[in-house]
Amino acid sequence: MAKTRLDGKGVSEVVATVMLVTVTLGMIVAGVFFAQLNLSMQAQATEFENGKASMISLAQMIEGLSLAKGSAAYTRFAVSSGGLAVTPGAEKLRIKVEGETVFEDNVTLVRFRGGGGVSSLDFQVLKGVQTLMPAECLIVSPENPAPLGWVYLKREQGAWVIMDFGRVRVVPSGIVNATRDGVNWDPLNVVEITYVRIVPGTFSGSNVYDVSARVVNVTSRVIQLIDSTRITITVERGAYFNEYSTDQGGNGTLVFLNIVEVEISIR
Repeated sequence: MAKTRLDGKGVSEVVATVMLVTVTLGMIVAGVFFAQLNLSMQAQATEFENGKASMISLAQMIEGLSLAKGSAAYTRFAVSSGGLAVTPGAEKLRIKVEGETVFEDNVTLVRFRGGGGVSSLDFQVLKGVQTLMPAECLIVSPENPAPLGWVYLKREQGAWVIMDFGRVRVVPSGIVNATRDGVNWDPLNVVEITYVRIVPGTFSGSNVYDVSARVVNVTSRVIQLIDSTRITITVERGAYFNEYSTDQGGNGTLVFLNIVEVEISIR
């Protein structure tokens, strides 16, 4: 049987030391890299969760603002890996009374983008009606008490949190006595329609943002339907529409259309 003989030569101590140092440094660098990656992903996930809470808070504050011009509120966002923007929506919203268009507007959205390492569901309602899409709930009424401002997750080339005020509130307010000639009085139904129109304001700052919501304008319009006791209000948005009919027993109807412009500024 052939035997292998050692020739008495070994690996140089210098070479062995270099190899050990190289392997050790490689392990340290790899460990630091993965630790930093893990910390970065955790920071992005925390930032995204805080962004969800801030968006919900912003929507609640807007709903809580009075209709008086100048009323305002603000919340704070910490953004380092993501982004925050007010963007015009592609969907047009129309309000119709008895088939006639009385108002239309492109729905403006407030969007918060998570960092590249953030994962999320394709779609999830955070504030709104869990079983509906935002465009499926277009009329908020006493019979359908959904919030005006929705907040939802959407995955679209990244993880997004979106605030959406693309719907209207319709409230039958009872009956008032009105006169046509100053002598004779008629009981008329009163219906109030309110739409919150988001408009972009100023944008500045970095990392930590104070996002303010301020009522910059309120316009009211009275639509007289003197001979209509039962009216139908239709709200259209994209391919969706909702209808609401009301008859409070009067001899006619007065519709008050209130458009509340809320400016979103990022500083």
